[in-house]
Amino acid sequence: MARTRRANRYCVDCGARLVYYARLSNPKAPNEYRVLVYACPDCTKDFEKPKMFAIRRNRVEDPLEAVEVEITQARKAAAGAAQA
Repeated sequence: MARTRRANRYCVDCGARLVYYARLSNPKAPNEYRVLVYACPDCTKDFEKPKMFAIRRNRVEDPLEAVEVEITQARKAAAGAAQA
């Protein structure tokens, strides 16, 4: 069984602690190429396809700190719409 490490980051949907995926992350890369990957065990229904978060840094010329969040998810068909 693979070891998972709980991260000090939290899910934006349910607030549960995320699990760090070291094999999908590259923490030693320079900042502009670094990607850290996490998954939420509480939001995941099918563990073959976990709900995952990828965190990247982008350099901008504006001195203010900006946070960009992109959420990509599939929509479920509504029960009433499926019968119609």
